[in-house]
Amino acid sequence: MSEIKHKTSKPAVLFGSKNVTKVGYIEDYIFACEIKGEGHLTYNKPRRPKYHLVIIVLRGNMDLIVNGEKFTFRKNTYVNLPTWTDIYEIRYGKDFHAMATATDKSIVEDIFQNRNPFPPDFKFTIDHGIGGDIMDKKDIDILYKDISNMIDSLSNKEHHFAEEVNYAYFYILLTDMADMMWRRYGKGTPSHHTEMKRSDGIMKEFAELLTEHIYEETSVEFYAEKLCISKQYLSLIVKEKTRVTIGTVIASMRTEAASRLLRNPDLTIQQIAERLSFADQSSFGKFFKKHAGISPLKYRQKLRKTLLTLR
Repeated sequence: MSEIKHKTSKPAVLFGSKNVTKVGYIEDYIFACEIKGEGHLTYNKPRRPKYHLVIIVLRGNMDLIVNGEKFTFRKNTYVNLPTWTDIYEIRYGKDFHAMATATDKSIVEDIFQNRNPFPPDFKFTIDHGIGGDIMDKKDIDILYKDISNMIDSLSNKEHHFAEEVNYAYFYILLTDMADMMWRRYGKGTPSHHTEMKRSDGIMKEFAELLTEHIYEETSVEFYAEKLCISKQYLSLIVKEKTRVTIGTVIASMRTEAASRLLRNPDLTIQQIAERLSFADQSSFGKFFKKHAGISPLKYRQKLRKTLLTLR
């Protein structure tokens, strides 16, 4: 395994160098590590993850302050931190043990766009939720093995197809998580839902409405009226299911839509701003940089570089 002092340790700074015991890393691509021990990290200014993070808590507790709100994650839970989250503070409890992995957002998008057998709700959860579900010990062991395999693979610097192998490992991790969530919450086959609780049905319909109308509608009132419920009730359900506010979900979904359009080289940034109903290109640029942490132009440049490695 690579030691924390090596070059591959760069992304481990977010988790605290003394707490990261094993790590593997391909720059601007995929990262995985093991985290152990008690610790407390605070940042002078919020840290927005460069990568989409998934953390599996094996033992102990972890407290996170994300987007100004405190979350506690306990043993046998998973943590999902998309690139729109701002991390203010991390505290590891006594005997803490976790596995973490992260990848460039464009790789997550590529998996869902081109190799997508997953239920639609799973993608919505990964893109917009914070996580926190308690899982069976058997499921935790599977995810532990997935990330352990990734660390081993990322630490092998002699493999001629390291990017492809680790892309596959991240895909396997997402597939295992989708299977676990489906066995817990789904009915029938992953192609459709049946016998849902009312709140689950509302959440599914809300996700579908967002997908259909996100280019032109951003108000909570619009979606609540479509669902024939109050905006307060819709906001409550979304917060319960994703652990973030409905405004955050809408902004995240809008950013995702913008990212998809930016993947199309035939569209200018001005045309993308118009499709998303922004007043002008400048307003779109400010929105995208606020929520994606990068300007539309730089995102496009970075995307070209990353997708070249995928091909």
